[in-house]
Amino acid sequence: MYPTPAGLIVSIDVQGKPNIVTLGEVFNLSIADPVWVGISIRPATYSHGLIKEQGEFTVNLPTAAMLDQVLGCGSCSGRDGVDKFRKFGLTPSLRSS
Repeated sequence: MYPTPAGLIVSIDVQGKPNIVTLGEVFNLSIADPVWVGISIRPATYSHGLIKEQGEFTVNLPTAAMLDQVLGCGSCSGRDGVDKFRKFGLTPSLRSS
């Protein structure tokens, strides 16, 4: 086993409100084109439900300078109405289809 990077995983609810969660497992499944990545997320989490419902998520690999945000996003739940982006000074980048 070797260390895998922590990731900030973003999903959205049905209204398009983003939620972010810290995961300790983000790993390459393939480096071919397209690149495939895997995540490990508990089914009991709010983010798991959002990802299952919406069928999409983004993987963001934070820098070491973002340690406070990484720890903070992993210590509270969006299920409780917490806007983690605002609370931890992060900015979601929304793309239009």
